[in-house]
Amino acid sequence: MTKHIFKRILAAFATIFVVITISFFMVRFMPGDPLQHIVGQEEYYYLLEKDPGELEFIAEKYGLNDSYGVQYVRYLKSIVTMDFGIAYSNKQPVLDNVLKSISWTVRLSIPTWILGGIFGAVLGVIAGWKPGKLFDSIMTPIALFLNTVPSNCIGVLALVVFAYNLKWVPISGMTSGMTTGWERTLDILHHMVLPLSILILFRTASDFMTMKSSVSQIRKEDFTTTAESKGLPERKVLFRHVIKNAMLPYVTSMCMQMGSLLSGSMMIESIFGWKGMGQLFYQSVSNHDFPTAQLCFLVSAFCVVMANLISDIVYKIVDPRISFE
Repeated sequence: MTKHIFKRILAAFATIFVVITISFFMVRFMPGDPLQHIVGQEEYYYLLEKDPGELEFIAEKYGLNDSYGVQYVRYLKSIVTMDFGIAYSNKQPVLDNVLKSISWTVRLSIPTWILGGIFGAVLGVIAGWKPGKLFDSIMTPIALFLNTVPSNCIGVLALVVFAYNLKWVPISGMTSGMTTGWERTLDILHHMVLPLSILILFRTASDFMTMKSSVSQIRKEDFTTTAESKGLPERKVLFRHVIKNAMLPYVTSMCMQMGSLLSGSMMIESIFGWKGMGQLFYQSVSNHDFPTAQLCFLVSAFCVVMANLISDIVYKIVDPRISFE
């Protein structure tokens, strides 16, 4: 197993290297000039007409005139030294901007991952154990609908109903202003209610379908039928045989979902004005903020690859029958 984990770690770092290399060139091949976002659009066109030499000076200052090879080596060096430079957008250290965004994203993503996983598992077991019954007939169409419709559609609808019309929750943002202590905590929770509810709803729907499918399949296996034919109580069959085996793919799925914990939900964060990783990622790519976009790609790639590695190891732990040899 140790040998396999070592190979998987090497493969993980190789994957991350490929992803950050592709992302490095991808953001630079997009149409547009990053200088527009460094100096401002009006200033850019003014300098372009009146003083193009100043634009050249700024481009030299930010290393934009260097060859792609030089910029790429500088980027790899920044990863090693953890010095990712200054963001083009707000002239703040890129690492500080990303860490701040991550802190806001985890406020939504971790409760979503935990609560969505619990709700999805419980509801999926109930529906999968008694397929075709009333509960299953109600829950499955709802879950299929939520797995089909884009989250931003439900997000906008919820915003209109609960924020604009009913005024139960704030329209957008993360805080109301100058609050401190417990008031600030409660204020953040108040702003979290709607986006968090939407995210948990969609995560529950996805996990529900995963668990229901797993339980329904195991419900038909020979060992389950044999246990029932021996007269074992329904509760024992469910907990000893069905849930125990259904949790194997479910736990793996939950581990793989960890990869999205720090990347954020771009649509939901944009709709509700939540300044997390998803929104920062979108804005940095849109604004040709190369240093910020590159670090966002790096963080996302690292999380996804590590999540897959963890799920691989966890699957071996929860199911000793799996051999890595």
